[in-house]
Amino acid sequence: MAQQVDLTHLPMDFGRPVELFAYIIGHSQLLLRGRQDDEQGLSTTLEVLFKDVSALSVRAYYPSLTLRDASGEEEAELREAVPDPWCDARAFVLGERLLGGFVVAGAVYWGESSAPETYSSFLVPEYELPRLDMDQPRPTEPRTIFKPYPRHR
Repeated sequence: MAQQVDLTHLPMDFGRPVELFAYIIGHSQLLLRGRQDDEQGLSTTLEVLFKDVSALSVRAYYPSLTLRDASGEEEAELREAVPDPWCDARAFVLGERLLGGFVVAGAVYWGESSAPETYSSFLVPEYELPRLDMDQPRPTEPRTIFKPYPRHR
C-alpha cells in the first residue's frame, strides 16, 4: 500500500484527547494515539509518531494536543539540559508551555485512519506493539523494590 506524505507547518492543534500509546526504546520512537469516540464525533484513530527520539518529557494523557516547534528560548533551555549532540533533531513542544511536555526528535509524523482500535499501529506497521493479555499469568514480583529517600528541606 502506497502512502502519501504531505508536508505541513506547525503549530498543529489536534483538538482531541491524545494519550501515550508506546515508547519503542530500541527504535527511538514515541507513539501517541487519539482513540476513536463516535459519541464525540471522532470516527478515526489519530497517531502521532516521533522518530529518532533523543530526549522527552511527556504526559500519559492530553485532553487536547497542540504540537509546535520550541521557541528559541525554549530550545536553548533544552540544549542546556540535553547536552548530547542533536545532529538533525528538533525540539517539539506538546502544548502551550514547555512544562506540558517536549520531544527532541529527528522527525514527527501524524495521520488518521478508520482502522479499528485493535490494530497495532498504522504508522509503525513493521513493529508489533505489545498488548496486555489478561489470560497470561502475572510476572513474579521483584524481590526488592528501591525507593529514594524523601528529601527534607
